Amino acid sequence: MRTKILLASAAALAAGVLASNAQVYSANVVGYVNVVYPAGQYAMSANPLTTGNDVLTNVLTSTTGASTIAYWTGSGFATYQYSGVQKKWLNGAVDVSTSLVKPGFGYFIKAGGAGFTNTYVGSVVAATGGGTATNALLAGYQPVGETVPYSDVVTNAATVNLTVGGASLLLTWNQSGQAFDPTYQYSGVQHVWKVGSTVTNPPINVAQGFFISPTAATNWVQTLQ
Repeated sequence: MRTKILLASAAALAAGVLASNAQVYSANVVGYVNVVYPAGQYAMSANPLTTGNDVLTNVLTSTTGASTIAYWTGSGFATYQYSGVQKKWLNGAVDVSTSLVKPGFGYFIKAGGAGFTNTYVGSVVAATGGGTATNALLAGYQPVGETVPYSDVVTNAATVNLTVGGASLLLTWNQSGQAFDPTYQYSGVQHVWKVGSTVTNPPINVAQGFFISPTAATNWVQTLQ
């Protein structure tokens, strides 16, 4: 999964806040994010922008036939397949094209055909100048993504700002290896993430989905500067 970002509007934001290849301006940030999904590979993604009506057919607009999405139902995954003939997402014979994929929601995509590049188009959920967006996290594993599209380590309070209790776990997907990376665990004493005994604060990219397992329910609050 490769990502390219363009976010634009009226007033300039501070340089380097979002991903390094982004051009960012605005009070109400609008724009697009291009994500490449190679054929036959699972990628873990998250919708980085809101369309105002974040259903599958509005968010994934360039999907090739026979592509699948592993969609989180609240307790596990259901697999939906895109019909290139009907231009619908299907769960068996049931049309599920209006299933929500809001910012903050993580999912797996496996591209059919020759693969595709999806252009996520919309606006950042939070307004600039201190607007916030909240992702309510439950205790236990769940697939998530950012509600504000920063590219940074999760411990940076000015950007990703993922604050959870000690012994919480985080899993990222290694697309090239088609497997999960080693599990990160949060130390509430040292206020760092570790893989085993090694301090390794996880980096998160724009439009990247990942699994988080907080030890208790918490609100993940991000602020757009």
